[in-house]
Amino acid sequence: MLELYQQTLVDLMAKGDSTSKVRKKPLNVRQDKSGSVVIENLVEEECKSAEDLSGLVDRGNEQRTVAATEMNSESSRSHLVLIIRITSTNKDTNEVLKGKILIVDLAGSERLKKSQTTANMQKESIEINKSLTALGDVIEALTKNQKQIPYRNHKLTQLMQDSLGGTAKTLMFVNCSPASSNLDETVMSLKYAARAKKITNTAAKNAG
Repeated sequence: MLELYQQTLVDLMAKGDSTSKVRKKPLNVRQDKSGSVVIENLVEEECKSAEDLSGLVDRGNEQRTVAATEMNSESSRSHLVLIIRITSTNKDTNEVLKGKILIVDLAGSERLKKSQTTANMQKESIEINKSLTALGDVIEALTKNQKQIPYRNHKLTQLMQDSLGGTAKTLMFVNCSPASSNLDETVMSLKYAARAKKITNTAAKNAG
């Protein structure tokens, strides 16, 4: 479990542990031979039950970077990324299937004039908007079946590469504000999701 804060990947499982040696190692994004995205030096924990997973998520959320703005009292200043790897073994045939679920809680795009952020928070807002623009460019390229997909334009899209293209199934959920003052942001978010809905991939099983 990690967050993308501006251009930095932060391991949320190691962030709260001042004694962790892993915390000092940089997180690097790469792809393995099968095309799956791998984050080097990221702490992994085995969860044997839904309760274990829920507890892990709670611990990670406590370490996430948030701040108050004029639009949100607990505004996310980073993108939250949870990676769940699942291994299933058929007891009769011993066939092993491996799967991956990538859950990303995207920080919302911000207009500096409305959020009234200052100093470092302005930098956070700018980086959030840059990353969302890069993701929008990737979604646009996928829906138009372009040969070159600009995954490498941002760390966010590098992280999400195997969950947007290839054999992945992509779902996007949008949280909309009920306030009429946020109408423009709501419409923009819905348009963003409408584009994501047009991504078409062929889901496939991954044998171990």
